[in-house]
Amino acid sequence: MENSITLQLSSAPLRLGHPWVSRAELAGDLPTAACVATLLDASGQAVGTGLYDPDNAIATWRRFSLAEHADFDADYIASAINDALGRRSDEHCQRLVCSDADYVPGLVVEWYDGILTIQDRHPVLESVMEDIVTCLQDACEPKEIVFLQADGARTLSGQNLKARWVELDGIAYRLDLLNPEKPRFFLDQREQHALVGSLCEGRSVLDGYAHSGAFALQAARNGAEHVVAVDNSEICVKAIGAQAQKNNCFVETIQADVVAFLAERSLGDLDAIILDPPHSEEWDSAAVEALHLHAFNCLPAGGLLATYCRSTMTTAVDFEAAIARAASLAGREARIFTRTAQPFDFPVLLNFPESCYLKGLILQVE
Repeated sequence: MENSITLQLSSAPLRLGHPWVSRAELAGDLPTAACVATLLDASGQAVGTGLYDPDNAIATWRRFSLAEHADFDADYIASAINDALGRRSDEHCQRLVCSDADYVPGLVVEWYDGILTIQDRHPVLESVMEDIVTCLQDACEPKEIVFLQADGARTLSGQNLKARWVELDGIAYRLDLLNPEKPRFFLDQREQHALVGSLCEGRSVLDGYAHSGAFALQAARNGAEHVVAVDNSEICVKAIGAQAQKNNCFVETIQADVVAFLAERSLGDLDAIILDPPHSEEWDSAAVEALHLHAFNCLPAGGLLATYCRSTMTTAVDFEAAIARAASLAGREARIFTRTAQPFDFPVLLNFPESCYLKGLILQVE
């Protein structure tokens, strides 16, 4: 798509190096349709070319190039996607294109053992989707491509795609990519599943907000004494049970609210707690503190707490501070085993803090 539109920043200063501009930062009459647009600062100097979406108040303009009047066409798509693929490994399951962090705003591409999934989160991408598909077919030679959309999923071929077992780090998971109600495997936590699982030998483990049960299954695989997976979704709980059976390990599954479950536990009932709540753009400091207060009240000295936050609007500093307050309220101390972030296939841009949405802590409780 060629760029023939210019947008003007208001008198507000441009955030240093940030690739997003909000509607409130733009001056004058704005286009009513999504398009490619060059952005001018308050002095009239071009600061780059990006994708414009009139329906997104927070990221109305998203830069994909520092050049003025850059084209968002087949050549650009091929260059950006191939560059992204060049930054990836040869893993059989990973994220291949990560939206703004790979300079294709709104495009998320993942690879599951020969199957590609494509998520299109920007209206401009519809006009170049054929180019995107062609490039990915040439580069990856997938068995099938699945489009994950807000109203469901479909295959490129139009054929049905049966659920399949995929092995990741020694564990078999059943992936049903055409059924959005079934649990997904979160590739951004793959490294953490294996790391935390390796710390659970001989422990009584809770996998809270278990979803696919990846943490629970890795804990069981690594010799945990007892593992319980808690999720408020009946579908997820049943799926975890089936996957545990497939992997010849025992995981107790409970459909419940994680906070309520922890509130009913006593000191020493658990000596490893894993908390990986679903993605949220809202930051409720009080709720985070309450959740972790219950966790600290359950864990004995030497207990393990692995906890994560999935939010673009929350900093690692704020997340860590909320957990520290909870520890203080519980009268406990904890040593930081490690601070965690996203793996290599979920890149983070230096001047784009929103690209660092996943942060975590692994603690040894005193």
